[in-house]
Amino acid sequence: MKYNLKNIVRALKLIWQSSPCWSIINFLFVVLRGIMPLMLIFIVQQIVDEVGLLTNTSSLADGFNKMVGILLFAALIFSINAILNSFASIVSEKHTYFINDTIQNLIHKRTTVMDYTNFDDYSFHDIYFRAVNEASYRPAHTYYSFIGLVQNGISLVLIAGLLAVLHWVIIVSLILVSFLIIIIRLYFSRKIYGFKRTHTENERVVGYYNRLLTGKEFAKELRVFNLASLFKERYEKSKNDLRRERYTLLVKKSTYELLVQFVITALLIFIFGFIANETIHGNITQGGMVMCFLALYRGYNFLQGFLGQISGLYEDGLFLKNFFEFLDYDIVKESKQRKSVFPSSIKKGISIKDVSFKYPNSSRSVFEGISFDIAKGETVAIVGANGAGKSTLIKLICGLYQPDSGSIYADEIELSDISSESLAKNITVVFQDFMLYNLSARENIWLGDIAKDKESPEIESSAQKSGIHSLLIDLPRGYETHLGTLFKDSEMLSVGEWQRMALSRSFFNDAQLVVLDEPTSSMDAQTESLLVENFKMITKNRTSIIVSHRMSTIQLADKVIFIGEKGVIEEGFPEVLMNKRGAFFNMVQSLKNTGFSL
Repeated sequence: MKYNLKNIVRALKLIWQSSPCWSIINFLFVVLRGIMPLMLIFIVQQIVDEVGLLTNTSSLADGFNKMVGILLFAALIFSINAILNSFASIVSEKHTYFINDTIQNLIHKRTTVMDYTNFDDYSFHDIYFRAVNEASYRPAHTYYSFIGLVQNGISLVLIAGLLAVLHWVIIVSLILVSFLIIIIRLYFSRKIYGFKRTHTENERVVGYYNRLLTGKEFAKELRVFNLASLFKERYEKSKNDLRRERYTLLVKKSTYELLVQFVITALLIFIFGFIANETIHGNITQGGMVMCFLALYRGYNFLQGFLGQISGLYEDGLFLKNFFEFLDYDIVKESKQRKSVFPSSIKKGISIKDVSFKYPNSSRSVFEGISFDIAKGETVAIVGANGAGKSTLIKLICGLYQPDSGSIYADEIELSDISSESLAKNITVVFQDFMLYNLSARENIWLGDIAKDKESPEIESSAQKSGIHSLLIDLPRGYETHLGTLFKDSEMLSVGEWQRMALSRSFFNDAQLVVLDEPTSSMDAQTESLLVENFKMITKNRTSIIVSHRMSTIQLADKVIFIGEKGVIEEGFPEVLMNKRGAFFNMVQSLKNTGFSL
């Protein structure tokens, strides 16, 4: 309970920080709306009593004037109530904007700065899944449950004071029944929370199969291999298994609540009878009887709401743990502070010293004890069999992963000490799984260095270097044409053309270190030939790393690093390694035999 309260208080602080002004306005509306029900009940009592007096008096003129005054007062109260209800929705909507913006900003702040390694950790995906599912509504729900609790609490206190005048036993009876309800709801709130925590991975499985059936990235193979029926069957089974267990829990909860409702019904009937009896014996006026009936009826509704909000807040406190667990995740996993900067001008080069790495939750090392040096201005080709860890090594050099042991240096500065901003400014990369941005062609290239002018002539120059310029100028709106398929008036590119866009983006960046992971894998021979011709100009005065299986690209390198299961197997000039007739020579011969060495 202590941790629940802590989570609720933390959520309320976030909401207050999102907009103190709207939080105050919203709360004032809650207080006023909490008072209004008692005012409405009081008016009904006044009207009924005044009608009773008018039927038993001969002075109709005075009574009529008093009735008009009561009706005018009633009109004022009803009008105020209507205004409050109308403006409350506007205030709530406006406040919700600020709350949602604050929550999304917190999520974006975490997802954009936390270690890239987290995205390979299945336990993080459970935390992320739970947090994102709850973040869309849970903090705001907590606030509205809280202010609803205040609103219903105000109404209940006023109505309880009214009913207590009748007899204290009424209030005590209602409180005892209320405790019974709240115990049941709190018990099942914990059960539901525990169920969702335990079955997070099952929910992710259901979501995964749903994406397989609906996502564009899976659509080709879904049709070519006729996988729809298989994935649909697994989706339905996973979904139904999950629902069956949750349904059993909800049935049990509803059964207990139904039994308590029978007790409440019996209690209300008894109280109604008591009020009627008091009226018959003249202890309560007819207006007083009506007021008590209305107070009891409204009080019962407010009590249900009040109890629901208590259990709702308790449940929110439990589920907010998921959200705050995510917000705190990168703090818990925080590595050492990165305060160094990349050398303003590399003097020696890049050094990989005895580096080993394995993915989170994996017992198998990707590679162990890799060591080699890249001199300033040198172009190095990293080659090796599939699965040797070449692309993973690239990600370590880019600072996305940290070595389990060993270090990577830029001159004498360890990369793990260099800030992510400084790394991004000094290392440009084209990954094998490059991104397709549904933006204009110009913006696709400009994203390589957004510190530059978006109208810079270097954008077209970069496109020319990658061999995509002639295609872009022929598009309907030239470089302003949107690419992709998501938005209206967009033009789709082939995979090879998208790869050239990724290369253009990399060339637009003036980083000291250029990293190209399979840069020509999707290119035709003519385009690849153009890139090869421009390569020396592109990498002039820059250090570069190429991962490739194509001999035409490998031959651009000053040095070849051949990686195997046990680290670096061979290292040297391409011609020297060919004459050595070792691992590199065998790989080249294999590529020639399969036609990939063109």
